[in-house]
Amino acid sequence: MKHHLCSLLFVVCVLYIAEQSECYKILAIVPTPSYSHQIPYRRLWLELHKRGHEVVLVTANPIPNIKSPNFTQIDISQSYGSIRSLDFVQMRFEGKRWLHIVEEEMLPIVEVFAETVLNSTELRKLYAADSNATFDVYLTEFLFAPATYAFAHRFNVPIIGLSSLGILAVNEHALGGLVLPSHEYTWEMEDNTGTNLPFLKRLRNFVNMWRSLYYVYHEIFPQQQKLAEKYFGPLPPMLDVLKNVSMLFINQADVMAPARPKLANVITFTSSHIEKIPKVLPKDLQAFLDGATNGFIYFSLGSNARSASLPLEIRRMFCDVFAKLPYRVVWKFEEDFPGKPDNVYIGKWLPQQTILAHPNIKLFIYQGGLQSSEETVHYGVPVLGFAILADQDYQVARMEALGIGKYLEITTLKKDELENAITELITNKK
Repeated sequence: MKHHLCSLLFVVCVLYIAEQSECYKILAIVPTPSYSHQIPYRRLWLELHKRGHEVVLVTANPIPNIKSPNFTQIDISQSYGSIRSLDFVQMRFEGKRWLHIVEEEMLPIVEVFAETVLNSTELRKLYAADSNATFDVYLTEFLFAPATYAFAHRFNVPIIGLSSLGILAVNEHALGGLVLPSHEYTWEMEDNTGTNLPFLKRLRNFVNMWRSLYYVYHEIFPQQQKLAEKYFGPLPPMLDVLKNVSMLFINQADVMAPARPKLANVITFTSSHIEKIPKVLPKDLQAFLDGATNGFIYFSLGSNARSASLPLEIRRMFCDVFAKLPYRVVWKFEEDFPGKPDNVYIGKWLPQQTILAHPNIKLFIYQGGLQSSEETVHYGVPVLGFAILADQDYQVARMEALGIGKYLEITTLKKDELENAITELITNKK
């Protein structure tokens, strides 16, 4: 209780001081071209601007309808072209694990992420040697583009890290924390973690994790160092800049995560993207959901995985099961879908939170994205999860461990397994 009171007092004091302090000029860069990596921070940028601070935001997903001399957005959405060739669903079915994807696919892609930022015409005007631009603090995503850490050195300001999906092992290690390859919190190991693991599995996790860290330190960081010096000239090692981060904010709800040691300068936050007022549904979708007298199921694989990439036999399996259910189904599907069951509504992009907030919803079938997990908890909807990439195995496993849903492997899925899971999750009133 004393700890909680002290934490509360600290937060109140910080907010009070922030309100009384002078306004600051903030540079924020989120280089990853992925909606799920951009949306968790939007409320932060808007709140900083609301409190009188000047914000320069470099983003692949600019916030619409912002017109203010103290809020500048630099659009780097062209970097989306670098990831269009990545089919994460196909990789899942090919058996590629996340650490192998990082080693085999990411080196040229993260170079594009970073160079898109560094080569931005608007941003180059700010960091040019003859520029008079100054900043008071630099916030950036700690993921795959350490070349962007160079802005902290260029403007001689503190650097604050951000992560939209928990802490990466490389950041944990660089900041002096414990790297625990078999701990269930270590999402990079996907479904290979847990308690009471056999020795050989723990040994395999140890080897894979440290091989991955070696790759990041000896391949990605040198590449990114060279890229940063191409634009800035001689620089201190980007790894040293990382080690000197003032604070790291990670998007992870402590109440939903297993216990583990945590560094003093690592602060968690959660659900910052939850909408206070859900968006309005398209009229045809609103009518479809309102008319679902027995309820409906929502199915989406998120923004980085495509339902259209599922093998034909898997799509047919879902259609066969959906057609027999007494429920309607809303399916985020990125292409035209001839021959879909009559009880299925197809949409290429859907207002997910509004759908989850609808009173007729019975079940959310999803890929285990962190923001989607936060939303399903917020709106009280059970989930059936099929992990595709990155931290999604961890997220779905946590939903199952907390009694919120069920975890199935989509690459080995059988029709009766799918049908039984849907029925159990909808009819079980626990």
